[in-house]
Amino acid sequence: MLFVIPVVVIMLIMMLFRLLRAGSKIVGGFTLEAPPFVIPRKERGRVRSDGTEIRTVRVPDRCPNCGALITQSDIDWVGPLEAKCNYCGSGIKAQFERV
Repeated sequence: MLFVIPVVVIMLIMMLFRLLRAGSKIVGGFTLEAPPFVIPRKERGRVRSDGTEIRTVRVPDRCPNCGALITQSDIDWVGPLEAKCNYCGSGIKAQFERV
């Protein structure tokens, strides 16, 4: 019985760590080819094997603030890897994806 308690505590700590780590990444959402100014400067100019520039970003499918559905046609880019929600006006973070 004494052995079970430390194992359970360690498992809980590991689960908490995974949850916190996953919170910093966009899970789900959708990818799209973004305008060049959306790509961070250090990533600009990188090309795929076919010679096209890599401009793929992942955007959440819902606004983290109000929960409104986000679609590709509704995205209003305001800066590098940042868009604005058309419903509540809050910032939506995108992630650059190397494809």
